[in-house]
Amino acid sequence: MKFPWMSGADKRRWRSAAGLKDLGSLVASWLIGDIASQPGYQPNCGPEEETQHLIPVLVAVNRLGYVTDSSQPGFAGYGYDHHWWEQRAAVSGLVDDPQLRERLVAAAELAGLTVVLHDMTPRRHAEGVPVTRSLGRVYTAFGSFLPVRDLRTIWSPQIIGRRAFGKVAEAWQLTLIDPKWGRDDVLWEALAEVVRQYRLEAVEKEARLSREALTHENLCRRYANPFLARPLVKEWHAERLSAAIDEAKLSGCTEADIALVVGCECD
Repeated sequence: MKFPWMSGADKRRWRSAAGLKDLGSLVASWLIGDIASQPGYQPNCGPEEETQHLIPVLVAVNRLGYVTDSSQPGFAGYGYDHHWWEQRAAVSGLVDDPQLRERLVAAAELAGLTVVLHDMTPRRHAEGVPVTRSLGRVYTAFGSFLPVRDLRTIWSPQIIGRRAFGKVAEAWQLTLIDPKWGRDDVLWEALAEVVRQYRLEAVEKEARLSREALTHENLCRRYANPFLARPLVKEWHAERLSAAIDEAKLSGCTEADIALVVGCECD
């Protein structure tokens, strides 16, 4: 039985968020079913059926810090009413990391996607972009500016706490839309490419830290017996590097991609 309210356990998890990175991790947990409820959605209801195939890439970008609040796949076909429906692939969300924002925008522009970006500067904001239509009528638009009052409805401070909501209210509102009706691969591949960039950088970082940790100078400086310490240090870093490589492979990075950043250490 699904109750029409968020559980106390879920509320505590959402209220523990300090900022957008935490919120993104929690949205990812909701997407994969580890949390039953998400602010702004019907309590105890998961993602829509039509977005199931998008979950892996949505989970990945949320964990990076692009906190998605709405998404839909591209679609063209007969709907529930037996009429012809068309959808543009689209995703909207919040981001406050400048590097992540720039990478998402750059990947979208390279793929020929429509980018709608709002900040909280008081001004006239662009209207939303139609993304769902049938029989000449627009049913859904993405990319409309969300004032603070609307953000409060979606990301209630009573649920996520005032500290996290303050970060929500200050964040950039970023929407990416495929201009081609019905197409359902270009947008998600653009997001996946950004994820792969970060995964490869994580592998490169772990490989570099491993090399630095295993230098004779570092071992002598940190350990009384560097010869005994070396195998343990090597094993610890090898596990971290292996985990980073596994994450990179899961995101679609090839063996060649990984080899470029770690050389023979990827074997």
